[in-house]
Amino acid sequence: MKKLLLAVAAIIITAATVNAQGKTAFSLAGNIGVGTYTYGKLAVGADIQADFPATTGLKITASAGYESFGYSTSVVVGGTTYTNNGHSSYIPLLTGVKFNLSPNLYGHAQLGYSPSTASGGTGAFTYAPSLGYVVSKNFDIAAKYLGLSRNGATISAIVARLAYNF
Repeated sequence: MKKLLLAVAAIIITAATVNAQGKTAFSLAGNIGVGTYTYGKLAVGADIQADFPATTGLKITASAGYESFGYSTSVVVGGTTYTNNGHSSYIPLLTGVKFNLSPNLYGHAQLGYSPSTASGGTGAFTYAPSLGYVVSKNFDIAAKYLGLSRNGATISAIVARLAYNF
C-alpha cells in the first residue's frame, strides 16, 4: 500500500510541477497485444493519460489504467492433457517522458508501479518504452512494450495502443 501511495504522490507532484508550462493534453486509449512471457497469451487493457508540456518537443506524462495478461498452461497426466487458462490483472500507475523524433513520430518512456487486482495480490515495478505516430490531431497509435517485474520474474507484453486525444 505504501508503494501505491508513493506512486500516486509522484504522479500528482509531477503534474503540479509541469502544469504551468502550457496546455495539458489528455488521451483515452485501448491496447491489445501478445504476452512475451512463458505461457503468455493475449494482453488487453486501457488507460487515461495526461501530457504536460515541459519544453518544445518534450512532455512529462502521467497515466493510470487497467491491464489483463492472459495465460494458458497444460500438463499431461496418464495420457490426458489438462489445460488451465486464466489471467492476471494490474492497474499500471506510470509517469514518463514523451519526446518528438519528428513532427509526427515520438518516443515515450514510462516507469511506475502496478498493484494487482487480485485479492491478496502484490504489485510490481513497471516499465513501458514505446514508439508512437500521431495520425491526426485526435488520434495516435503506438507500439509499446509493457513489463511488470517482481522478485526476479517478469510478466510482459508487446501491445498496440490506439489513443483518442482531447
